[in-house]
Amino acid sequence: MIELLDLRQALDSFASCNDDDEVWSRYGWVHASAGGALNASFWLPASEAEAFDDDELPTAARALGLSSFLEPATFADVLDVQKRQRPLSTLEDYAAALDYYAEYDAFLQVPGIDEALGGAAEAEQEAARALDVGPGIYASFDVVLAQCPAQHMKDAARQVAVLLALSIGEALAACRDLPLCLGEQLDRERCARLVAAFDALGVVLQVRGYKPFPWSDMPTPAGVRGAA
Repeated sequence: MIELLDLRQALDSFASCNDDDEVWSRYGWVHASAGGALNASFWLPASEAEAFDDDELPTAARALGLSSFLEPATFADVLDVQKRQRPLSTLEDYAAALDYYAEYDAFLQVPGIDEALGGAAEAEQEAARALDVGPGIYASFDVVLAQCPAQHMKDAARQVAVLLALSIGEALAACRDLPLCLGEQLDRERCARLVAAFDALGVVLQVRGYKPFPWSDMPTPAGVRGAA
C-alpha cells in the first residue's frame, strides 16, 4: 500500500531517523508528484525493490501521479545544506531548496552565504539554539553530569575517565567540580546509551534535546530521565 505524505510529513519522517545511516536503511527512494515540493505528495518506499519494478515506477505509483524525485541520501543532504545555511528555515525554504536541486542537480545557495556548503553566521546559529533548534536535520542532545552522589562518585569517575579519555584522578576531580559536560550534539542512540550507562550506576544525567525543525516536537531518547 502506498502511503502519501505532504512535504512536512516527509521532512518529519526523515528527521525521525537517528542519522544518515538510518536514512539509507529505512528508505529505498523518494517519489513525488509534480507541481513543486511545497504542494507535492511524497512516497517513501522502504526499499529499492518496492520503489521500482524492473527499473520503472510501479503501476500503482504512476496512477497516483508520482515520479522519481531524489535518492533518500540526496534528499537528506539537500535538507542538511539548507539547514546549515539557514538554521531556522521554513517549510517554504526547504521546498525551494529541493526544487532547485531537482532541476539543477546543485545545492541552492542562500543569499548572504559565500559558499553553497557554508554555514550561517554565529548569531543566527545562536538564535536557533535559543529556540531549541539543533544544527542538523536529526534530533541532537547535550548531556551534563550535574549531580553525583558521593556513594557513586568512584563508579561515575570510571565512566567519565573512559568517556573523556581522562585519568582516574582527573575524572574524580571533574566529578567533584560539577557541572560536567559529557557530550554535545549527540545523536539519539548515543545519548540513550550514555544515559543508560550512568543510570546503571544510580546517577541521573541532565539531557537537553534539540529539535530538527522549528515546528518539531522536543525530542527525548527512549528511557531518558531528566530531559529538558
